[in-house]
Amino acid sequence: MKSSSINSGGMIVLILLYSALLNASTTNDSLFFQFFQRTNKALLEIELSHSLKMNILLNELKKADQNIFKAASEHPENLSALVNSMQRKDRLKDQILKAEREFQIELSKIRYRKGIDFIKMIYEKTLGLEHHFTSLQTYQNVALLSNPNMFPEFQKTKEIINDRLGKKQSVQLPIVFESNPFVSLVYSLAASLFGNGEKSDREEELNQIACILDFTVRMNADLNLIYYETEFLKESNIALKEECVLLFKEYTDVIGYKTSLTRCRNEDDWERLFEFLDDYVENLEVDLEDPSSNYKAYKKQVDLEFSIDRLLHFMNKYNVFISQGEKYYQKFKTILNNYTNDSICQSQLPYQFSELKNDIDDSIIKFNEAYNISELRGSKLKDLMYGLTDQH
Repeated sequence: MKSSSINSGGMIVLILLYSALLNASTTNDSLFFQFFQRTNKALLEIELSHSLKMNILLNELKKADQNIFKAASEHPENLSALVNSMQRKDRLKDQILKAEREFQIELSKIRYRKGIDFIKMIYEKTLGLEHHFTSLQTYQNVALLSNPNMFPEFQKTKEIINDRLGKKQSVQLPIVFESNPFVSLVYSLAASLFGNGEKSDREEELNQIACILDFTVRMNADLNLIYYETEFLKESNIALKEECVLLFKEYTDVIGYKTSLTRCRNEDDWERLFEFLDDYVENLEVDLEDPSSNYKAYKKQVDLEFSIDRLLHFMNKYNVFISQGEKYYQKFKTILNNYTNDSICQSQLPYQFSELKNDIDDSIIKFNEAYNISELRGSKLKDLMYGLTDQH
């Protein structure tokens, strides 16, 4: 907890920081950067106001102590002056305690409200990721690239081989093996090598499908890895989105707001939500004025703080997921870039290979810039959400 008052040097720092924030450039288009800037400004405002008020009260308290000492030492016979000075001191102490309580309540209110804004932004991020995964052609591209039977050039050449082989002997590849790239490889090689036809024709056929077979056999396992791990990331994002919805429910239950996050977003019900918060804080302040309700008020404030703790725990999970996603896509990029015969077979590989590479590059950018939020890393978020302004 910070001290209730600050010295003149600290006051000057606060005023300068607040002035700098008022004049700060807003060219950074990061919603989170703007969120941090607005939150820091709000906290500086309340801290500046509280510090000014506390400095006045503490100076008055110092004068009251001086008056008590003067009345006791210089005019001991004047009991009325001594009693008045002591009563004045007691009133000032009560005002200081009240000002401190009000300051802490206002801090809790700001942090809680900013927590709602934070959940709102993170939910939009998860929706953006969901749209990103849906728009990717990864699944279609992997399905095509991992099986030679999906390549028109391979199908055409295989039909020629089958036709020639069929004239020599009635052996056909069973339908159940059509989707198996390894069976297709063995069958096509065997049919081309041992089938009927001129040697030059068979060599030309092998040359036509060599790159396709080489690519699909070498990359089959890696492409499947990309497919399933992309699916894992997609499902993980869905789970994170659902957890965000649950967090909002638990977060707003504290103040009596029962509308779901999805509905609140769709109906733009944010102002009504903040009215619930205002009512909650107002009731908390009323309870503080009644000594018999002090515990009730304390519990209400603890509930607000506990909600913020829960939010920070969720943010840690979000950061882990984003970091994991970026590493996955960096791995995918390495896999595709390590295809041995890329330079030899580049002209014969379908455009889906380049599309898959572009999807992966785009995903790396998304995770690194749009979703991997620098402001969420380290202690900066924690400090801000616990009301600690940046005074460095």
